[in-house]
Amino acid sequence: MQTFNHTERSVLLGRSVADSSLESLLVDGKYEDVLRSAPARLVFGTDLDSSASFSTVSPFDPEFSPSDIQPLIQSLVRQYVLREGPSAWSDITAIGACCLCAFMETNWTGPELRLDPAQLLPGPLPSQWQESHISIAPIDLPEGADKHEIGRREQNRVYLGAVQSEQRTELDQALLRMLEADGEEAYALTPRPLYLHFARVLLVDLPRELREERDKMAPSGLWWAARAVLAQQSLLDYPAQSLLDQIIELFDTAREYMPKVPAGVMLDSVRSVDDTRAKHVDEARVPQLDKVMEDEPIDTEHVDDAAPVPEPNSSNSDAWDNVSVADRELWARFLLELGVVYSQHSMPLDSKRMVKLAQDASGLQWQMTGARGKRTRFQTFDTTQLVLLAKSARRVDRDTHEAAPEALELNDDVLLEHLEFTDPDTEISNPADLQTIDKCMLLAFCLNVQNENPAHGLTSEQMLPFVTRVLQHTGNWSVYTMALLLRSRLERSKTRTVERATLQLQQLVDQITHPLPGSEEAGAGERMQYVFALSLPSQWALERELAEQFISLGVVRSALDIFERLQMWDDVISCYTMLGQTEVAERIVRSELEKTPDRPKLWCILGDLTKDPKHWHHAWEVSGHRYARAMRTLGSYNFAKYEFAESVECYENAVRLNPLYENSWYILGCASMSIEQWDKAARAFLHVVSIDENNGESWNNLATAYLRMGPEYRTRALHALREAVKFLHDSWRVWSNFMHVSLSLGMLSLSVQAMGRLVDLRAGKMGADCVDLDVLRSIISAVSHGAAFAGMSEADAKAKEQRLISQIDSLLVRKIEA
Repeated sequence: MQTFNHTERSVLLGRSVADSSLESLLVDGKYEDVLRSAPARLVFGTDLDSSASFSTVSPFDPEFSPSDIQPLIQSLVRQYVLREGPSAWSDITAIGACCLCAFMETNWTGPELRLDPAQLLPGPLPSQWQESHISIAPIDLPEGADKHEIGRREQNRVYLGAVQSEQRTELDQALLRMLEADGEEAYALTPRPLYLHFARVLLVDLPRELREERDKMAPSGLWWAARAVLAQQSLLDYPAQSLLDQIIELFDTAREYMPKVPAGVMLDSVRSVDDTRAKHVDEARVPQLDKVMEDEPIDTEHVDDAAPVPEPNSSNSDAWDNVSVADRELWARFLLELGVVYSQHSMPLDSKRMVKLAQDASGLQWQMTGARGKRTRFQTFDTTQLVLLAKSARRVDRDTHEAAPEALELNDDVLLEHLEFTDPDTEISNPADLQTIDKCMLLAFCLNVQNENPAHGLTSEQMLPFVTRVLQHTGNWSVYTMALLLRSRLERSKTRTVERATLQLQQLVDQITHPLPGSEEAGAGERMQYVFALSLPSQWALERELAEQFISLGVVRSALDIFERLQMWDDVISCYTMLGQTEVAERIVRSELEKTPDRPKLWCILGDLTKDPKHWHHAWEVSGHRYARAMRTLGSYNFAKYEFAESVECYENAVRLNPLYENSWYILGCASMSIEQWDKAARAFLHVVSIDENNGESWNNLATAYLRMGPEYRTRALHALREAVKFLHDSWRVWSNFMHVSLSLGMLSLSVQAMGRLVDLRAGKMGADCVDLDVLRSIISAVSHGAAFAGMSEADAKAKEQRLISQIDSLLVRKIEA
């Protein structure tokens, strides 16, 4: 089976390529050189004149529109392949990857690229669609100004919020509409979407016959295509199911060109282990719903509000011992990027599985442990501090200094800058540096702790050691930036660290948008090397975090300035509401609607302000029945007014467009229950638990729906209740339902356990009345008359009888009599 060649591997990993090919320029971050090269000029038709013949609409035709760009480039790709032969696909893939990297550089990492993508097109298009440029030179601060002063600079950028020509605005808006998916809008001010459009045309949207030829000659294009679709997903207001399916499909196909997996590594597919996340959830595909349940007590004590301490994670990499270092590096990156995809789509179990496999391939070893030390300056005794020990499989040898963002000092009069440990063990106080890919894995594990646990102080304490370990050594620009961002998120809720968290967040924004004079900046190649292995937010998302931090500090006006510039109208409304000026927000939205009356998002926001459903209906109509938010909002409005049939209709339209929106399925289920459409309610709650299996309310509602559907569904109801009690451990109503349903199915052991839990929960308030005597009599009668052992062998019946008698005795003596 064909695998990625050496050059493809180097480019995918961001490693230098020896020759002077397009791939070498791409890895070095010289994107303008790639896009101005001879192959790129042929692929984009940059040098064509009006005498050329076109099989598509000519770019010299006044009627040429943004939708004509794709067929034009694809026809030029065909001509280039015919001219150069199959080897042309390596150039085409490199050019497509370069367009994606240029888009990521513009919107994620900086430094800002000077080349306007419209300049690549032929004929009059570059001048017609030319973008407006504003100086982006490093700014000069006033004498004596603090370089970390909050809000010190005007946001004077080329892209975000800059006024463009009418033709360029129409181009960008048309391209962003093409990037919408499942009724979800792309961010309206996304800079230079033409770069991402180029990347999709060259990597993702090739005609079938060209795509098949590309996959044979340059299979790395599949991996780059998955990255391009993930970038598109990041532009949307909410992730789209269709794009997630496309990403996983591309990764799964790319897996066929990876090196052979060593024996003992279970990786038959990269798809989610939970098939119920698909668009059409089939009840029979939910694990164990139709299986016979064992009448054994269930363990619910491990489900608690406190986050569990992560288990030791020594790498289980023995299976990889005979695999070459190059193959292990490639597998580690492939699996880690998959883990990041699942993490960004709120699928923590799949993410953790992939990151753990990546750890095995890399050979990283880490363990969370405790060490005695001091946290404050005036601490007179040592306490146990949570630390992370980590070690890479290979020694790190860096010959060159990598420019990293500035990590701000804490400068607190109580807290120490770093923990001071009692034991001078160098593995704790001065550990060795890690491989960069291993640092990415630690940050991925850190995010998994957050995704798997509630927003809790213990969760933050468990996340911080991962970040601290990564920050102990400078390294790759993007990795260090991500670690500083995570530290800021963890510190912003604490009184003594909130100042550094805010200033650090401001500094991370400024290093991209406003580099300081004389600052040492990392190059584009270094910034891009690991960006797809991290959950790094876009520039506007980062600025939004800064604005939200301002709000938490009470600096609403500064936050409002950022939200208005970024045209984040939902947040603008929230700010004006805090200031008691909702009429100003409405005036701003109506003013924007006069400029763009066909934007459904603005009509929805106007509806949110005025609470007038006609605006949501209008948003639905102007979108051509494709804007899911309009139906979600209208469905919520109808639900609040107890118009449940209308609410069901709206939410069915919404989930048809985007089935990945959990809350829509939940309210659809609740509305369906209110009008007694039990089958529809059951399917809705099945979708909810397939997205979030820890949603106890949905498991309970699912059980209710099954019970109302008839006796033949009681087994499914019991399975659902068994999951519900794990997450609603203190709900006596759920335990009562569990007790009655398990009794009706002859599951006496489960009934006894449920009754015991009910006594624990209600004895303090109800006393003896908390015991359901009818249920207790039924249990004792079934045991004493042998009904509980019908059809069992004599040995099994005797064992079960002894177990039940022991449980009943414990219930009567230790709980009820006590």
